[in-house]
Amino acid sequence: MNGVFSTVVGTFVESWQELRVHRGRVVLSLVGVTIAVASLAVVVGFGSLAEKATEAFNEQYGGRPATFQLTASTKSGDALPDEDAVFDQLRAGAARYGVSYASEAAEGPRKVQFPDGVGDVWTKTVDPGYAEMHRVRMADGSWFTESDRDRLAPAIIVNRAFLDRLGDPDLVTHPTVRLPGTPAVTAVVVGEYKTSEYDTEPGMFQLARTTAAAGTVVDPETGGSRTFEVWIPASGGKQLAKRIASDTERTLGGGVEVTASRMDAGATVDGDPLGPLRYVIAAVSVLVLVLGGLGLLNVSLVSVRQRIREIGIRRGVGASAGRIFVAVLLENVLGTAVAGGVGVMLGAAVLSNETVRTAITSGADIGGAPFPLEAAFVGIGAAVFVGALAGLLPALVAVRVKVIDAIRY
Repeated sequence: MNGVFSTVVGTFVESWQELRVHRGRVVLSLVGVTIAVASLAVVVGFGSLAEKATEAFNEQYGGRPATFQLTASTKSGDALPDEDAVFDQLRAGAARYGVSYASEAAEGPRKVQFPDGVGDVWTKTVDPGYAEMHRVRMADGSWFTESDRDRLAPAIIVNRAFLDRLGDPDLVTHPTVRLPGTPAVTAVVVGEYKTSEYDTEPGMFQLARTTAAAGTVVDPETGGSRTFEVWIPASGGKQLAKRIASDTERTLGGGVEVTASRMDAGATVDGDPLGPLRYVIAAVSVLVLVLGGLGLLNVSLVSVRQRIREIGIRRGVGASAGRIFVAVLLENVLGTAVAGGVGVMLGAAVLSNETVRTAITSGADIGGAPFPLEAAFVGIGAAVFVGALAGLLPALVAVRVKVIDAIRY
């Protein structure tokens, strides 16, 4: 066992020493590999970040897979006689079938009294489950809970632009804001939700079935809407959503019609929209990687031919063909592994830059590490693979060197 360990360690040490001796040539030949690995790491990282950003935006606006939207209307086209009763039945239907995440989703402009005057704020009226369904992330404070419905001063959750216009108060001071309407109420800001840097207009969430929501009038002419959403498994989800809709219709009578439609991106997006771009950039990176590998192959062949005397002497003092083969092969693998590491660090430096990351993700909160791990693995793996291919031919040439060759050279 000790003999095997000594052989392995000795082979690595010999390979590293040869790299140090020929470092000038090796460094020049590995520049291309480093650039290619950095490009490959950036491509993989770009694709990963862009994919996560696209997923975040899709879930923010359309919901997680599979989110279904239930919309009620009258067959005559008139307004619903009792809209609250319709939504009570939809909630009851979701609970009946064990749906864990369901939420009203009403939105539209609402008047808010700011220190500098009354302004229109785009407001979403939701239930507590909405945050998980639509990937709402908190920057400060907390999201709604069922107990918030019993507050005498209703809770609201706002964005950074809202807080800035309010004078940037600290949430621990429980800042309040006046909501004109019928009835007019004073609401308490309990949280700030995360938005991208491009969301510069005030926005807020309020909890459904509270005094704050009672003063909201949804007007389709101003872009307002009121629907009910359920987040259910994609498999069999369509049938379940239709069952909730038909149960509601049957309970409310023949004058009400409830339609169910899937609203998340899984219903409309097929495949990878960023695929073509990633394939083109990856193809260019692979081409550069191959060219770098060819340069390394040429240097390795020249190096082996210049070391025939050395290799012949080592064979004469007992070095086996296998050890010579592995040593020469490892010289290339170790060199490209180092080059790959440097390339991955360059790629990580590029993608970790806040400006670059914001440009790729459009300011979306995607979480995770600044540099995707899969990009590092792909970069290092590609470098080692190219090193092994580039070292295979020189290693075979080295194995064919005989003791007599040491005398000739």
